[in-house]
Amino acid sequence: MEVDLPVLMERQPDYTTCGPTALHAIYHYYDDPISLEAVIKETPKLPGGGTLGVHLSVHALSRGYEVDTWVCNTRHFDPTWFQQPTDVLAKLEERAEAKGLKSDPRYGPAMEAVEQYVRLGGKLHWGDVSPQLIGDRLKRGTPLLTGTNGTYLYQCMRETDAGPDDVRGDSFGHFIVLCGYRSSDDSVSIADPLLDNPAHGTKYYRASVYRLLAAIFLGVGSDDGNFMLIRPKGWEGKKPSARKKPGPKKKPSPKRKPSARKKAKKKKRAPKKGRAAK
Repeated sequence: MEVDLPVLMERQPDYTTCGPTALHAIYHYYDDPISLEAVIKETPKLPGGGTLGVHLSVHALSRGYEVDTWVCNTRHFDPTWFQQPTDVLAKLEERAEAKGLKSDPRYGPAMEAVEQYVRLGGKLHWGDVSPQLIGDRLKRGTPLLTGTNGTYLYQCMRETDAGPDDVRGDSFGHFIVLCGYRSSDDSVSIADPLLDNPAHGTKYYRASVYRLLAAIFLGVGSDDGNFMLIRPKGWEGKKPSARKKPGPKKKPSPKRKPSARKKAKKKKRAPKKGRAAK
């Protein structure tokens, strides 16, 4: 299997806006005219900067998109909730109450966003995020927005507010868009809003699908392990339109003069009905 989708990614304006910038790339892919500035302005931010995947999903749902999220975060979700019919939202409320998370400046707003997500029709799935799942969804013409552990994805030094520090630093979360998959070498195409990322220094590159999956699962530690399918209603099964990058327009080829043979054909007309040919 080999698939590549024409996702165009802008550069994130600062180090805390990777989420809205990645979401904007999804919107642009579906020809949604909203600007990057508007997406950044309308997306809630955490107290320390950045955003959560559920905030991005709520923004998409409020614009009429359909959103499916694969949750693999055992910190907040229990596997048994998905093994039988369960009011997952009620369970999350119970856990937040039991763990004292409702008053937490990070998790309190997150719980409100989850409630919005469910109320607006967002779907939650529990299941293995696998190369097959990624390839299948991309083959249907739908890019994927995912949160990752950026430190693992890039294999770079952990960071502090002052800069990289392998001892004092912490790993960081990062949002990217998956836009291609190649089964022959188990690699994915990534559209990355961090242009000057330490691993590639470019917005578009390929990476091992297994490196990616590990980065998604490790992102759970900072609530950045999100795997989201965002698409317009009724898109399922449609193929993406061909989008070519802007380039110089081709000059029209000069018109050829008709040959003598063609001129002769034009002169010799078919006789009208009812008259003999001369």
